[in-house]
Amino acid sequence: MSKEIVVNVADSRTRIAIVEDGKLAELYIENAEHKRTIGNLYLGIVRRVMPSIRAAFVDIGQDQDAFLHFSDLSENLPQLKDFLNQNTPKVETVSLPGDLHDQDPNPTDHLRRNQRILVQVKKEPIANKGSRISTDLSMAGRFLVLVPLSKVVAVSRKIEKDKERNRLKALAGSLVPDGFGVIVRTVAEGRDAKSLDKDLRLLLERWRRVENRLAQATNAPTLIHEDVDMASSIIRDQFSDDFDRILIDNKALFHSVRSYVRAVAPSMVSRVEYHSGNAPVFEAADIQQGADRAFKDRVELPSGGYLFIERTEAMHVVDVNSGRSGRGKSQKQNSLDVNLEAARVIAHQVRLRDLGGIIVVDFIDLRDERARKKVYNELEALFEEDRAITKVLPMSDFGLVQITRQRLRPSLTSSFASSSGASAPDKDNGDSYRQRFRDAQAQLSRLEKRLQEAQQTVKDRESELTKLKGKAGTSAPDSTERPATDELKALKEELEQAKKALQSERSQHGETRSARDEAEAKAKEAASEARSAKAQLEAAEAKVAEAEANAVQETNNVQHGAEATRPAHEVIDALDTWVADHADQHRAVTLRVHPFLAAYLTRAVPSYPTRWFMDHFVRVHLEADETVSPLSFAIDAPDTGATLVEA
Repeated sequence: MSKEIVVNVADSRTRIAIVEDGKLAELYIENAEHKRTIGNLYLGIVRRVMPSIRAAFVDIGQDQDAFLHFSDLSENLPQLKDFLNQNTPKVETVSLPGDLHDQDPNPTDHLRRNQRILVQVKKEPIANKGSRISTDLSMAGRFLVLVPLSKVVAVSRKIEKDKERNRLKALAGSLVPDGFGVIVRTVAEGRDAKSLDKDLRLLLERWRRVENRLAQATNAPTLIHEDVDMASSIIRDQFSDDFDRILIDNKALFHSVRSYVRAVAPSMVSRVEYHSGNAPVFEAADIQQGADRAFKDRVELPSGGYLFIERTEAMHVVDVNSGRSGRGKSQKQNSLDVNLEAARVIAHQVRLRDLGGIIVVDFIDLRDERARKKVYNELEALFEEDRAITKVLPMSDFGLVQITRQRLRPSLTSSFASSSGASAPDKDNGDSYRQRFRDAQAQLSRLEKRLQEAQQTVKDRESELTKLKGKAGTSAPDSTERPATDELKALKEELEQAKKALQSERSQHGETRSARDEAEAKAKEAASEARSAKAQLEAAEAKVAEAEANAVQETNNVQHGAEATRPAHEVIDALDTWVADHADQHRAVTLRVHPFLAAYLTRAVPSYPTRWFMDHFVRVHLEADETVSPLSFAIDAPDTGATLVEA
């Protein structure tokens, strides 16, 4: 398979294409509004810690707070705190335990509101969700990944030969300094110590700059380290012996990439080429049409069928249609052929558009189980070549296939309007309606002024016409009055034109008023929706806060109950005696206890509220009653209704 990387730089936009056998396989676009943030290090501030969802929200200076799930907290979190608390942060001065894997730090013990924390972006913000971040810090180079505050020395699983794995692990372990771990990347296979040592030195120098910036950082949130741009990251991560060339149409980037390749892989520097032709580089590489098709909802199939790809709030949906295909075939065979063809195109389009999350494909119905299995196997085999983690579920009886694909950034079509790199318009949040309303209001004012002027013109012409009519009626019809008659005729025509102009102005005035009213209504509706959404968010946050407070209160109640009450077995024995004496198998027993004891019993006696007595069950209702002492309980006797108190 022939492979190449094509890079186009125009204005502030960069387009990077991965081409396989002359066909566009992957397309990446970066501009000022959509800059790559994966790999960036931020000194952030913890805004909220929410044990109920096992996550914290961290302000890193973006529009939305970043999401830090407890599963993304590193095992060296206590050491990371020690590192940040130093006046001059140095990894070597932090004491690491013998085995970091033995640590199991409790997140709530190490995360506090308004606490400063060093985090790294793992996933870019998508829609209204903030970035996904982690405290597992790392820096990727060409051959190695540097892991600060760690002792790990690991080798990529894609290097399969045990002898080579052991060689690389021993080599990397001998090079890495104290306080750091290292992961050997796949492209390091076969490399010597000199190549790995050079890459490691570059990474260590980069980390020293991080330490210096942390020492100088006075405010948070702030960007501590910005990873390489998208073009450099793709060349760093993907350019290997499999690629025939890198074609770049920008001289500055060409020289930069050439210098980088010369440093890390001198034997491949001749594969970096500069495009100097008159035709745009994407057209010269014959991939412009493929890039344009990546932004169309409808994708044609070679047989005459087509796909319709639609993005919704929750997922991407792909509809397969047979179109004009299948002439001369049976319906069964045609459906199978179109589905197999669609599977190949879907796998290509998903990778090209970088669709992530849930993808549902509605294939043409297949009644034969073997045919459904064949389509599923084809789709699964195609996605095995995808670098993103992808899972394909078998086809349902309705012809639906569910696909989940790893998503690290927004899809291509959700961020950009076309292959040129122009940003896609944001969803209307009411601001555009407000602007349209203001524009309509201004136009309406201008038209009202013109309308008043037109009305005044008509009045003036009518007044002059009346005077001329009177003059014409009282004068003799001789040649001297001819000018007055001609003037009267001309004035009538001018009056008609003024009336038509007035009518036109009134019509335009009415249309503008309607547009103004419509824009005003939509602006009010958008504002109302925004207020409603804000109210719902505040209500949800209040509920979460209340739930957290209740959880804390319940924990305190259990703790106080354990401290203030008698041992559990004594309480249970006394309860059993009282319930057995006063229970009625047809009635429930109401047991009133202090809130401390209620919480304690709920945790200590899982069998409540149902207990077994003699030959029947008795249901016991626990009621929290602050008037009852923590060391006693009260039962309402079922037979008499009297309150019986045990002290």
